[in-house]
Amino acid sequence: MTDVEIMIVRIDHFYDRAKYVSIVRAWMQELKIVNGRLIAMGSDLHLLFIVATELQNSKLLNFYRTRDIDVNSRGELCIDRFIDVLGRRKVATCSCKGFLEMNVLSPMLLQKLLVHEWQVEQEWLDAALTTKRTKSFLEWKEAAKATRKERRKKEGKEKYEVKKMKLEEAQKDDKETSVESTAELVNSETESGTGGDNSEGQTVGMSIEKQLMKRKPKQVSSRSQRKKRSKLMNI
Repeated sequence: MTDVEIMIVRIDHFYDRAKYVSIVRAWMQELKIVNGRLIAMGSDLHLLFIVATELQNSKLLNFYRTRDIDVNSRGELCIDRFIDVLGRRKVATCSCKGFLEMNVLSPMLLQKLLVHEWQVEQEWLDAALTTKRTKSFLEWKEAAKATRKERRKKEGKEKYEVKKMKLEEAQKDDKETSVESTAELVNSETESGTGGDNSEGQTVGMSIEKQLMKRKPKQVSSRSQRKKRSKLMNI
């Protein structure tokens, strides 16, 4: 008797279970696959067990990669990218006949059915029971998280650069304004002192210094403050 290949695929989630199962049946009919099971254990574990030839199983997986089978959150038909192929191997024969949907109540019953009766490797089943979601989905989730983090980092850097540029422009404007006001003061004092002797030039320079000093806040020493307080107390 010609060897057959058993294959087990983990499905992450159904958005539209009825449509999903209907399309799986249509694919199997197209590929002339007659034996298999769609097994559910609770709401977290969905397994597609197939008994066929190696070529039929390869074509079925190609359908998964290229054809719509489920709907997304917007109700649009889409490819199921989140399946895990837990394993494939050839066996002389398999007692699984026909195609049915079935629910299994416990991991022990699942093990008895798949491992003991249908020759599935225990490692394949252990991989399915380790996590609540498929490996493909979890890898996609981590990649999406890293992408969002990188995008936020890039946006933060761009905002910082814009803020820095605006601050530098503001500081530059303040400097230019200060230089212009000083230049205007020097020009006005120079014009008023034009035609005089050297002593008048010195007087102009001193006048400019005095006016510049007026712009600085007066600082009163703590010693003079103490003297004023002592005088007031003596009075």
